[in-house]
Amino acid sequence: MDLFWQRGYANTSMKDIVQATGIQPGSLYAAFGDKEKLFQQAFKKYTQEFFRASMPRHCPPLECIQKWFEHLAKAMINDSKQKGCLIINTAIERESHSPSTIAIIEDRLDEIESFFRQNLAQAIQNGDLPKSFELEANAKALLGLVVGMLAVARIRRDAQTLNGIATGATTLLQMN
Repeated sequence: MDLFWQRGYANTSMKDIVQATGIQPGSLYAAFGDKEKLFQQAFKKYTQEFFRASMPRHCPPLECIQKWFEHLAKAMINDSKQKGCLIINTAIERESHSPSTIAIIEDRLDEIESFFRQNLAQAIQNGDLPKSFELEANAKALLGLVVGMLAVARIRRDAQTLNGIATGATTLLQMN
C-alpha cells in the first residue's frame, strides 16, 4: 500500500513490489492475480484504515465537515514524504487504470460527496443552514475543495496554504 501511495500505480513495478515485500513474483501472482488486483487490495486497505477512519461521525454536522477539513490539512502538513491521498493520486493517474479501478475511485469520490451531502442535509434539518441552501451544488463544491486541497498538498504542504483551504471551506458554509 505504501509503495503505491508514495510512487503511484504507474511508477510502481512488480520488481519494486518484490523488493519492498520480499515476496517472489510467482507468489504475488498466485495470491493476487496481477499488479492491478494487488493495487485494488491495497486501495481497499487504504480506504478502510485511512480514508473512512478519518471522517468524523458523531458531532454536529457542520462541525464534522470542519473537523474533517482540519484533519486532512493536518495530515497533509505532517506528510513528510508528500504522499498525499491515495484516492486523489489514483484519480489523477486515471489513464493508468482499468475501468474496474476507475469505478472504485469514482465510488470513493461519491462517498466523499455523500459525506458532505448527509452533513449538509442534517444541518438544514437542524436549522444551522437555511432551507434555501443549495445542497447538491455545495456538496459538489466541498468535494472539489477536498480534491483541490489534497492535490495541492502533493506540491505545497505548508500550513498556511492547507489550513487556509480548510478554513475557506468552512467559512463558505457560514456565509449561507
